[in-house]
Amino acid sequence: MQYTSRRTRVALSSLALVVLALAACTAPTLSQEELIGTWVVSQSPADVPAEFGSATIEFTDEHAFAGAGCNGASGPYSVVGNRIRIDFWAASEVGCDPNLHEVEDLLYSGFTGLSVDGEEIVMPTSAGEARFIREG
Repeated sequence: MQYTSRRTRVALSSLALVVLALAACTAPTLSQEELIGTWVVSQSPADVPAEFGSATIEFTDEHAFAGAGCNGASGPYSVVGNRIRIDFWAASEVGCDPNLHEVEDLLYSGFTGLSVDGEEIVMPTSAGEARFIREG
């Protein structure tokens, strides 16, 4: 019979609780199939043009697209945990309304930093956090 001290049992029990707590705090994973579709703005960053409200992010089975009605950006993506990874992307550059250009610059600043928080996609733009929900 192997003898384990009370102190060792308490330490192991405490370690097990810490591991379980960390596992519970881990961000949920999301598959690429669950992202497919169009996502619309649910929260704009503060002090940005009202046109930001028309911004969308769209996912197909292979590519992500972001735009606000004039130009757009796209690139292949993958999902790693709660992060949406876009390693490289390209954007069109056509003359638009100055407010739309500002909105597009904000979208492009956060396009490679997307993550999932519950039912929303979070985009950290240069003007602050934007959030998107699945279109209706």
